[in-house]
Amino acid sequence: MYLFFLFLSGILSVLTQNILIREIYMIFHGNELTYGLVVSLWLFGVGIGALWGKKIDKDKLYLPFLILSLYFPCSIYLLRFLPGILGYKAGEVFPLSLLIAENIFLLFPIYLNFGLIFALGQKKFSSLSQDELKSITRPYIFDSIGDLMGGIFFSYIFVSFFSPGKNLLLVSSLFILPVVILKGKRFIPIILIFLFFLFFFDFTNSIKKIYEKSYTGFKVQNITETKYGRYLKIRKDNQTSLFLNGILSYTYPDKLTSEQVHLPLLLSSGKTKEILYLGLAGPGEIRELSKYNHLTIVHPDRKFQQKFEKQIDNKILKKVKFTASDPRLFLNKTDKKFDCIFLGIGDPLSISSNRFYTLEFCKILSEKVTDKGIVTFSISSGENYLSKNTLDYNSLIFWTYKFNFSNYLVIPGYNARYIFSNAPIAYEEKRVKEKLKYLDLQYLDEYTISSSLQKFKIEKFERQLHDNFIGFNTDKKPRAFLLSLLHYLEKYSGIAKFIKIIFKIPFFLVLLILPLPIIFRQTGFRVSLIGAIAIGVSYLCILTLQITYGNVYHLVGLITGLFMFGVGIGTYFSEKLNLEKKLKKPFLILAILLSIQYLLLRIENPISLLFFLIPLISFLCGTVVGWTYTNAGIIFKNKKLEYSAAPSVYAYDLIGGSIGALLFSFFLLPAFGITLTIFLLVGISLLGFLFT
Repeated sequence: MYLFFLFLSGILSVLTQNILIREIYMIFHGNELTYGLVVSLWLFGVGIGALWGKKIDKDKLYLPFLILSLYFPCSIYLLRFLPGILGYKAGEVFPLSLLIAENIFLLFPIYLNFGLIFALGQKKFSSLSQDELKSITRPYIFDSIGDLMGGIFFSYIFVSFFSPGKNLLLVSSLFILPVVILKGKRFIPIILIFLFFLFFFDFTNSIKKIYEKSYTGFKVQNITETKYGRYLKIRKDNQTSLFLNGILSYTYPDKLTSEQVHLPLLLSSGKTKEILYLGLAGPGEIRELSKYNHLTIVHPDRKFQQKFEKQIDNKILKKVKFTASDPRLFLNKTDKKFDCIFLGIGDPLSISSNRFYTLEFCKILSEKVTDKGIVTFSISSGENYLSKNTLDYNSLIFWTYKFNFSNYLVIPGYNARYIFSNAPIAYEEKRVKEKLKYLDLQYLDEYTISSSLQKFKIEKFERQLHDNFIGFNTDKKPRAFLLSLLHYLEKYSGIAKFIKIIFKIPFFLVLLILPLPIIFRQTGFRVSLIGAIAIGVSYLCILTLQITYGNVYHLVGLITGLFMFGVGIGTYFSEKLNLEKKLKKPFLILAILLSIQYLLLRIENPISLLFFLIPLISFLCGTVVGWTYTNAGIIFKNKKLEYSAAPSVYAYDLIGGSIGALLFSFFLLPAFGITLTIFLLVGISLLGFLFT
């Protein structure tokens, strides 16, 4: 029975963790830093809970389940609406410092209680078991099987078939189940209340009302949840705005802004028969671009197409082709060439969007435009003054695209418009006037165009970009992601200065951590170090999939579950194998897995096999951790620490993983990129193997 509780805890831990990641992911605009933050504090909280659980009566196992059933849904709702409660309006950036504070003060009790569940469940099972080795291994095995099931449920059932509100109540109902089994029928009414709300409560309408109270002056028209994000549609003064993960995607109708999409096409010296729009296009932009021959729009979310088919008349839809695909994968597969490619991604505030501003992607674009075709996009900049960070951000992307295109034109503004081509780009008044006759525009004419193209402003801006070469943005070193994030944080948060100081630390100073396995040889430290490296490998697996396939949030649960299932498999086979007195082999295996991961990252064109190899690496990494658990547990028991062996090993591993997740997501990967981070981890792993 107690192993069943640990199995259930495994399911609930993965479901809970991924629900939390999603909520924070939405608040901080789909940024991968949130994953590292949640995982880091999760592991630390669970580790502290496991240590604390050693001092609590094992018969109190029901208590953390009861606390989680009530506290978890309340914390999620507070988390979702806290920005509005604190006065942040729709579209405003939520400061990173407040996001960290939310995790520490609001969510840490959740993490702590999961640690208590494992410690108390293990103690209870150990007191009933007659087999010394199985008293250590079986709790890990059942917990990890639950983790795998939770990952599968989340990735393939919860995300696709249940709304986030119903997910909360379903998880809360499952939390109550052990309480009913252990403490009797008097807790059944709580389950019935949860189930009543699950099947009969209108979550959408209640959430809309809460949003309207938070965003005064706006009418909330619709909230749509998909595996790609949260769409929030609000209306004010006869205008509708759509927000995706908290970022404004478009406002409609706004004819003045919508007509600006014609500007790059008017300056192009080539034809404009085939237009490709990558990203979330607004109804106004679709109407304007449909005035040309044919428009293809590529966006991964199928619900995106359904939304616009209701807002646009059939005559326009006949000229528009919607394709549900990741834009980068679409370009890799298509043989078609386009006269103009609009990149409607916005600022690269995540690693998923950074992949559209890299040398690797620019090379793909240069092969998919016609000889006189153009590529155009807009990013945050400055009208007259550029701070050093904003200049670095703009010049990095400018030089990255310039490397693959021989001609360019940059139109300065708060949102600078970039146009790249292998043919000349120039304002030819006669040609522009001729094109304008057939477009029937209200605001954009030869006068507003010439005003936008003031020669001295353009030359000054382009000179600034040209003279500020700081390198190129790549998939493996996502510098544009970091600089765009700092650009936003400079406006909305004082933490930007602190982050800049951290990222100025040279890599040779980071190499000072290499001798750690040589200096500290205690079993507890080695368990923590293996846990830190292992979580780094798992985090790299997620990033590799993000870079290759785009937003794979719905697969995070599966990768996490496979990692934890690997922990269980490693623990199980450690019962059958000869254990070693020192933790030596795990370091070597981790070094090999990291080396394989580095080789997979060098594959330029995505292959189907990669989709299976990356999760497999996460699984194998988990088996290393599981094998380490058993070895370390026996070492602790041999040191007369029998009663606390399993919780101690569990805590050491989780605290090490916590520190690792924080370092990888907030420092090593953003500052030095994937390649150098892998080299560093391989070096530590090899030293751990050689000097154990």
